[in-house]
Amino acid sequence: MTYRSKIALVVGFSTLAVLLAAGLSIWSVRATDKHILQANLAQDLLNEHLQLSVHTYRLFKQLTDEVLLGSTANQSIVRNKRQAIAMSISRIKALEIEQREAIGEEYAPGAVEDTTELEQLIELIIRDFTAALKLPPSSERSQRINAILEERIDVGFREQVNAALSRQRSVVTLMNNRIQTVHTQAMGVAVVLVLITAILGLAMAWLLVRGIAAPLDTLGRAARIWAAGNFDHRIPMADDAEFNQTTTTFNAMADRLSAFTAQHVRTERELQEAVDSQTRELTEANKALERSDNVRRQFFADVSHELRTPLTVIRGEAQVALRGDSRTKTDYQEALEVVLEQAVGLSRLVDDMLFIARTDAERIRLVREPVSANELLSALARESSSLTSGKGITVETDLDESLPPLFVDPSRFRQLLVILIDNAARYTPPEGTITLMTQREGDCAKIFVVDQGAGIDPQDLPHIFDRFFRGSSTHASESPGMGLGLAVAKAIAVAHGGDISADSEIGSGTTMKITLPIRL
Repeated sequence: MTYRSKIALVVGFSTLAVLLAAGLSIWSVRATDKHILQANLAQDLLNEHLQLSVHTYRLFKQLTDEVLLGSTANQSIVRNKRQAIAMSISRIKALEIEQREAIGEEYAPGAVEDTTELEQLIELIIRDFTAALKLPPSSERSQRINAILEERIDVGFREQVNAALSRQRSVVTLMNNRIQTVHTQAMGVAVVLVLITAILGLAMAWLLVRGIAAPLDTLGRAARIWAAGNFDHRIPMADDAEFNQTTTTFNAMADRLSAFTAQHVRTERELQEAVDSQTRELTEANKALERSDNVRRQFFADVSHELRTPLTVIRGEAQVALRGDSRTKTDYQEALEVVLEQAVGLSRLVDDMLFIARTDAERIRLVREPVSANELLSALARESSSLTSGKGITVETDLDESLPPLFVDPSRFRQLLVILIDNAARYTPPEGTITLMTQREGDCAKIFVVDQGAGIDPQDLPHIFDRFFRGSSTHASESPGMGLGLAVAKAIAVAHGGDISADSEIGSGTTMKITLPIRL
């Protein structure tokens, strides 16, 4: 049932209750009016009987006084009384007929007939008085008067009058009782109607409120859930068609809100990702700028630091050569050799520093081509005499034949290996052994340079690839070089997409491990 039907039903019931109340009121008024008319009729008839009794007794008294006292009666008064009695009897008969028709003969039995008998009795008594008046005063006259008074008036007339009055009083009482009954019935029906109307009205109102309140509670609960941001909630369908229409509309609105919210979240996430990406790019660009600036600063610091010594030597040798007038050709030649040696070292230092700086700035350019690491290591092992400085060091190889060629810059790759072998030769004792090894691990090539040197102090191990780092051990301080070799090796490995690491223990030598991708 729809809400319109429910409301129409309540309105219809209310209208019916009003109509019933109006009908009850009309019926009560009409019934009361009818019985009031009947009661008034009965009361008028009772009053006429009383009036008849009064007029008749006055007439009888007038006639009795005339007979007993011998006074002459006023005939006009007698005629008036007889006329009043006749009019009362006439009205009584008319009212009794009207009353019989109104309330039924069973409620007024013999009323008209009794009135006729009463009329005849009155005429008889009047004739008896008239006959008695014609008699001369005597005992017979007195006896007849006594008989009239005792038998006719005190017994016959009084009984009939009292019977008529009693009967009419009963009718009046009946009419009043009927009026009271109508009032009681109307009151009872009104009370019952009010109770039924109240009960049914409350029941229908409760059902209507319940039918409206439950869906409203459901809608309110859904609205609160949606207000909290949970647009996945849906209102369940019910048995009410109108509520289902509203539910469908609300659920469609929730679908649109959910889609809009999802789109908003997605757009916000994409915007945030774009902002994060731009932030990362800006951060990386800023870091790159900072790194470039740091490289520039470090480069100038390194240049100013490392060029000072060779330039000082060159300047010193030149000053000595220029100041000495007694210098021989040999002295000049030795000075020039020192200058040349320092110039060559200075050139190599500048090249290494530029390479490291370009690597830090990610501006290094490599000319790649396939190179066999095994063949290059074998060649370097054969050329080991020039790298080991005649210390009698043996260079051995342990090569993985399954290792394919590496896509590297040949000159830089060779420089990387030479740096590591040269570094191993510096710290390997005479008659020691350096082992060159290759190994394939998945898509990576592993190259090992193992020496038998004194090892690296654990506190120095994390810093050996830093530029210009010189270890704190005695062997490191006695070793020639400026501390750029391993930094250059690290830069070459990183430039090729790989890495380099060291594993060392004091007294057990050092293992340098190069990791390079087989294919880029």
